[in-house]
Amino acid sequence: MRIAIQKIFPTAHHRLCAWHLLWNATSNICDPRTQLFKHCMLADIEIDEFEVMWEAMVEECGVREVEWVQDLYRKKYSWATAYIRGRFFAGIRTTSRCESLHAKLGWFVESRYGVIEFVTNFQRCVDFLRDNEDEMEFRSCYGTPVLQTQFIELEKSGATRFTREMFWRYRESLNRCVRVRINACVEIEGGQTFTVQKYRKLGMIWQVKHENTTNTFTCSCLRMESFGLPCVHILAVLVQLDIVVIPDTLVLRRWSKTAKIDMDLEKFPCPSGEPSTIYRTRLGAFSQLCKRLGRVACMSDEDFKSISQKVVNDTLSLEMKYGLRGDNPVSNEPQGGVKDPVRVRTKGTGCGNQVSPSTGRKRRKCSSCGGLGHRMTRCPGVGASGTTGFGLHEVAGTSAQPVPADDPLEQRRSRKRTCNLSETYTRYF
Repeated sequence: MRIAIQKIFPTAHHRLCAWHLLWNATSNICDPRTQLFKHCMLADIEIDEFEVMWEAMVEECGVREVEWVQDLYRKKYSWATAYIRGRFFAGIRTTSRCESLHAKLGWFVESRYGVIEFVTNFQRCVDFLRDNEDEMEFRSCYGTPVLQTQFIELEKSGATRFTREMFWRYRESLNRCVRVRINACVEIEGGQTFTVQKYRKLGMIWQVKHENTTNTFTCSCLRMESFGLPCVHILAVLVQLDIVVIPDTLVLRRWSKTAKIDMDLEKFPCPSGEPSTIYRTRLGAFSQLCKRLGRVACMSDEDFKSISQKVVNDTLSLEMKYGLRGDNPVSNEPQGGVKDPVRVRTKGTGCGNQVSPSTGRKRRKCSSCGGLGHRMTRCPGVGASGTTGFGLHEVAGTSAQPVPADDPLEQRRSRKRTCNLSETYTRYF
C-alpha cells in the first residue's frame, strides 16, 4: 500500500492507523504499556520531548531488544504526531471513520437485497446521515456558549466563526496562551517576527511571523498547518497586538459555520445523470441557501414580511410556469374517479363486516326449554316443574306430555335447571 500511495499520490503522506498499531503492540509484547505508547504516538509534543518519552518508555517496559519495537521506531515518520507535523489529516488518525460508515450502512442494507432494494435502502441511509448532519448544524448555529476565558472578545469572535466542536478546541488553546510570553519583536520587511517562549522553559522557543499586507500568521510549530486551528503562540501574538476579532486567515473554511453556504454559484458544477439525482442535488444546495436567508430574514418583522411575500410570489410564478397550479383553486375532491375507501370495522374477528341477509332482528332463545322470546329466568316452565321429577312446559301455546321420574335424561336436566336457578336467584336477590 505504501508503494502504491507514493506512486499514485506523490505529494500525499502515508499515515499508519493508530488503532491497528495499538492492537499490534498487544500482540507482539507480552506486557504492553498501551497508555505510554498511545501518549507517545498521539501527544502534541515536540521532537525532543518525543525522544525523551520514547527512551523512558522503552526502558520501563524492557523492550529495547524486541525486533518489532525497533522496526516500529524506524517507521516513526508514519505514525508519530511529532514527526508528521505540518501534514493536514483533518483530525483523522484511524480508519474508524470508514468502519463507522460501514456500520451505519449495515443498519439499512443486507447482503440478501437485490439491486432495487439496495438502492432504496441506501437512499434511506443517506437521508439518515443528512438528518444527523442537519441536527448538529442546528445545534452549532443556534445558541451562544458561555464565555469562560479572560479574552472575551477573541472568545466571542471564535464562537461566531467556528463550529461548536472546533470552538471548544479553540477555547482550550485560548486558555493556555497565558502560559507563554513574548520575549522579542523584530521588525522585518512587510511585517514582524515575534519570539515566543514557554513559561519557565528556556529551551522551548518558537517564531511567529506576521505579514501586514495579507494579515497572515505563521508559526514554527506548524500546528496551524497540521490541525487547522491557531496555536497557542499565534493567539498570544493576537493578544499582544490587541486584536479583538480573529482574522479570516486563521479560520479554516471546513471548520467554520459557513462551510456549506459559502459557495460560488457560477462555479457550481452542473450535474449530469438521472433526473431524480439532479433534482436531489439541486434541492440540497438550494436548501442551504434558504437556511442562510432564513437566519437573517427573521431578525425583524419588516424583513420577515417583505421576504416572505417575495418568496410566495416567486413560488406562485414558478408553479404557473411548470403547470403545477391552475387558475382555479385546488379542489380537495378526488380526481380520476378515485374515491375514499369504504370504512369497515377492524375490531374482532371480522364477522360483523360480512353482509348478512335481511332476516330481521334475531329473537332471544331460552336455554332451558328452547323457546323463543324469553330467558331462562323468566321461563314459564321452570315454575311449573319445580323440583319434582316431571317436566311440564308450555311453549308457544302448546303443552308437553309428562315424563316419568325414573327417566335418567330428565333427571339430569332437572338438576341442571335447579343449579342454574339457584345461581340466578343468588345473583339477583
